[in-house]
Amino acid sequence: MSEIILGRLSGEVTLKSRGVIRSWLNLLVKQIERRLQRKNLKASIQILELRVIVEPKEDSNIELIADSVAKTFGIKEVIIAKKVPLNIDDIISASREVVSNFSGTFAVRTHRAYKGFPVTSIELNKIIGEVLVRENKNLKVDLKNPDLELRIEIRKDGAYVYRKKKEGPGGLPYSVSGRGIALISGGIDSSVAAWLAMKRGMKIIALHADMGEYYSDRARNRARAVLKWLADWVPSGKLKAYIVRVAKLHERVKLPSDEFRCVFCKMLLVKLAEWVAKKESAHAIITGESLSQVASQTPQNIKIINLVTSYPILRPLIFMDKSEIDSIAQKIGLYNIVSIDVGSCLLLPRRPALKTDDRFATRLIEILYSLPLEETLERDAVVEFISSA
Repeated sequence: MSEIILGRLSGEVTLKSRGVIRSWLNLLVKQIERRLQRKNLKASIQILELRVIVEPKEDSNIELIADSVAKTFGIKEVIIAKKVPLNIDDIISASREVVSNFSGTFAVRTHRAYKGFPVTSIELNKIIGEVLVRENKNLKVDLKNPDLELRIEIRKDGAYVYRKKKEGPGGLPYSVSGRGIALISGGIDSSVAAWLAMKRGMKIIALHADMGEYYSDRARNRARAVLKWLADWVPSGKLKAYIVRVAKLHERVKLPSDEFRCVFCKMLLVKLAEWVAKKESAHAIITGESLSQVASQTPQNIKIINLVTSYPILRPLIFMDKSEIDSIAQKIGLYNIVSIDVGSCLLLPRRPALKTDDRFATRLIEILYSLPLEETLERDAVVEFISSA
């Protein structure tokens, strides 16, 4: 009896054409291999009936392997299972082990993918349940709301018996949806937006604007912590990032009114991202804007921001409220990093403009295009490969 890992694919992956599924599955295998190599974990990986099967080698820690598989985009669920031959006695033996030391209500759920097995799912559920109840007086059957679900998968190569599951991110395999430049401030919104883009299969290159003396060292440290966290979701464990010092650009700008500082700042960031996108052959810019959450994110100001680039600006959070964004950050293990208080930007105006009319928009665009952006990027942009380790 051996322990193996079953990776269950995101439903969207399985709905594609056969050619796309085959290509994406091969990519998933390579990405899982890279994740395991980063931690010096050894395992054999194969695809069987739209499942990723991972068998540990040389005493590699199965829990660590499962954790690595569970951080792979395109994997919806990870299961640690006991694999046994296709016969009733071995399935009963594995079931005993899986529920050992457990007391409470349980249910047996069987999925018979291999119809050549002579016992039906319902029959096997009954056989296993009766044996376990007879042998363990602390167990009771509850098919509607059990404390524990004992699951059995019958496949051509054997039976898989398990109870322990880890939730994966789902989504699409990393890098199948093109390349995007993710604006990363280090706050919760831009960080969650970048992760959601990755979940949808987009390979990201990060762009962080260092505000210099106008923001705190805590803000810079938080942004770097976010970049390291995002890098851990990249199969290679490395995230390419552009760090651009923008304080001097802001100092040389004379705006019609300081109330436009926030919307101008976002226009500047998008224009910088456009330059990086051209350099990196990217297809889109990703931001963390949520409709009307702050002044620069009103529909009127978003309209103006869109004018400064021909690239699509993807806004994964646009219709989410703060509690929904917080909930995602907590679920994916990001919240404790981004919730650190770093103070406010010192350039933040007292009353930021909620809308920018066409007359002022034209002036802001003129000011933006007058700045030596390319020279600044060539001189002041630092390109790093941020490592998760």
